[in-house]
Amino acid sequence: MRKTTLLLVLLLIASTMMMAYASAEVNNFAPVKQFDCITIKQTCASCSYVNVSISYPNSSLAAANEEMTSSGGGVWTYNFCETSLLGRYDVAGMGDLEGTETSFDVLYFDVTPSGFNWSISYYILIFILSIGIIVLGYYVQDAWIVILGSFGLILVGLLILFYGLVDMKDTVYTWGLGIITLMLGAYFGIKASLEKMDI
Repeated sequence: MRKTTLLLVLLLIASTMMMAYASAEVNNFAPVKQFDCITIKQTCASCSYVNVSISYPNSSLAAANEEMTSSGGGVWTYNFCETSLLGRYDVAGMGDLEGTETSFDVLYFDVTPSGFNWSISYYILIFILSIGIIVLGYYVQDAWIVILGSFGLILVGLLILFYGLVDMKDTVYTWGLGIITLMLGAYFGIKASLEKMDI
């Protein structure tokens, strides 16, 4: 009975995290690695000009009413390389659509340490499932299940170390959390292995 309850709780947590991810806001641009360039594109076949404005995550202007370059076929581009700040950059602009000055929708892109936009919910989901598997392994007294859960913690630690946390801007905290999670997984895995070998 207790095993079934624990399994249902873990499934409920996992489904809640996935629903939160599915309802997230849709972004028109892929995440950009910090200090890399991004090409902003806008389509307007009947425009003679298109200008773009980009604001930093702290709401100050990075580019104000800059001219976009026509790439042909109604596609306008602007190369933006001032991506030193981490966070969300808002993009707005205007053009002369059929002789009438028209603004286009506000778009945005995220600048992350690694160029990946791993939501913190991925880390939390894997972390909670791993801890749940470890608890289940200790509950049923099966060292192999504990070792399996420790692999999940090691995975979360490695993901944090390699890709960072999007919502954390300080690399010292990111590395600290990554190393702590990695070592926690290693501890549970080694402890369960030693218990399995009766050492």
